[in-house]
Amino acid sequence: MPGILIATLLATVAAKAPMEFASGDLLFSDCGGSRQFVTGYVSGWLDKWNRDEFLARRALADAVPSSRAMVDYAYFGKSVGVNICLPAGTTAIAIGDMLCRFLQDNPDIRGSQGNDLLMTVIASRYTCPVE
Repeated sequence: MPGILIATLLATVAAKAPMEFASGDLLFSDCGGSRQFVTGYVSGWLDKWNRDEFLARRALADAVPSSRAMVDYAYFGKSVGVNICLPAGTTAIAIGDMLCRFLQDNPDIRGSQGNDLLMTVIASRYTCPVE
């Protein structure tokens, strides 16, 4: 039993889990390796995006009787800035590869937050068509 506890503790300490916001530098440092961190970051970002979109749509549906609330949510949608449409079958690995290429080609912006960099990459490729 103590051996399992020690192994678990060592694995936890050795795990690659930075405690700050991911920067482009941190993400790029994983691009030359297994890209597990990049792929995990992209997966988490997409999960958060999907959850936020779901909550915004639900709030808008609940606000239909109130024209003022609808206007408020329309402004909220504009402030978010980008509506993304990922084609079926798009993987976090493919988006991670795009992010790594972007970081490779743009070394001067690697100090930016990973969230902003990933939004730039995804928005440049997967913006929804105008209806």
